[in-house]
Amino acid sequence: MRDPDADLDDIRTLEVLQGLLPGFVYQLRMRPDGQFDYPYVGPIVAQWFEVDREALQTDASALLDCIHPEDREWVMRSTMDSVDRAEPWSVEFRMQCRSGRVMWVQAYDTSRRLKDGTIIWTGFATDITERKQLEESLRQSEAQFRAFVESASDVIYSLRPDGVMTYVSPNWTENLSYPISAAVGHAIDEYVAPEDLPACYAFLHQIAQTGQKASGIEYRIRHQDGHYRWHTSNVSPMLNEQGEVTAFLGIARDITVRKETEAQMQRLAHYDPLTELPNRTLFYQILDHELLAARREGQQVALMFVDLDEFKPVNDRHGHAVGDRLLSQVARRLSAAIRESDVAARIAGDEFVVMLPRFQSADESRAHALAIGEKIRSALAEPFDCDGVEVRISSSIGIAMFPLDAADGPGLSRAADAAMYVAKNAGRNRVVLFDREGHATAAVGYRGY
Repeated sequence: MRDPDADLDDIRTLEVLQGLLPGFVYQLRMRPDGQFDYPYVGPIVAQWFEVDREALQTDASALLDCIHPEDREWVMRSTMDSVDRAEPWSVEFRMQCRSGRVMWVQAYDTSRRLKDGTIIWTGFATDITERKQLEESLRQSEAQFRAFVESASDVIYSLRPDGVMTYVSPNWTENLSYPISAAVGHAIDEYVAPEDLPACYAFLHQIAQTGQKASGIEYRIRHQDGHYRWHTSNVSPMLNEQGEVTAFLGIARDITVRKETEAQMQRLAHYDPLTELPNRTLFYQILDHELLAARREGQQVALMFVDLDEFKPVNDRHGHAVGDRLLSQVARRLSAAIRESDVAARIAGDEFVVMLPRFQSADESRAHALAIGEKIRSALAEPFDCDGVEVRISSSIGIAMFPLDAADGPGLSRAADAAMYVAKNAGRNRVVLFDREGHATAAVGYRGY
């Protein structure tokens, strides 16, 4: 079952992102029974698509039905394909408002599948109608080309086959601050990031070989002040009577905000936004990787479950703001108590885990894990200053060893969890080692007050 506090953290983070982005941020959920709903969707959907935003929280069909009838089937199919491939999803498609107005949107999201079969997509969508109209107009009429070029928000350019620029639109200066004279007659090598140049030239070579337009190349281009911005280009070949490519015509869009948002979304998928520690998904990926290496090298790994005692009364007495501040400080103390090679994570509301890898012997791993566990227990028993409110808590810590107590990640987690509950049942505020013979009744390890 997903933790309600974690869901609340997700919604708060999406609300912050919504304030930074054009378009709208969304979180779409498909339940095991096939029903869709939106735990969160940006306010602008009500204006754009004339739908009831609150109703979408229980039934997503009003917004999903706005996908243009000609696009709906392939859009839904492609998003499910991205889930199966565990890849980010980015597409352009049409949306039809109830008034009949058609909009083009570009959507980007990442998905995760929960244990019960629920699928959650987290992403954002922007209005690209103006750009799509511009591209269509450029195809329809060369006579209109210049007028649109001069007013377009994108950079329109032409290149010789050797990569030398022969034209850039005025927005080149607005976007990158260079004068047009600094571009015309100069090769893209002077502006494109060196690491991205091979891909750019391979992209142009493919177009030259096929004689067909292509889109989607993404690359970094240097601003006059020295920093790099992200661009994406659609490029068409210009052919002579013999069918040979004599030039390339391209439209470049600045996607820096999108790339930064993608990076944020990727971080949200793997890190807890409140504590900035790895989340459950990332932690168990790291654990599986470390156990594989430990099995190959004959090494030991310790797993520690850290549960905060009496955390709920802190929220009840002082409010969630103080509770959030406390969790953030707990994460910092936890991180300060472990080695650089160890990994701490928050896996639920007040539940943390720590992995201690790369020990050569069982005795070494047990001794070190107990010492670190006691260090953490002692650190968390010290008072916390949460915005002027003094808070005192303790922690119950359970430790299990690989391969002594379990042969895989799930088994190791169950053992550490069982040891943690022994610590709680034995009076809390203590560290307990998993004992295969008597872990249900005996508290083994350090005890501190």
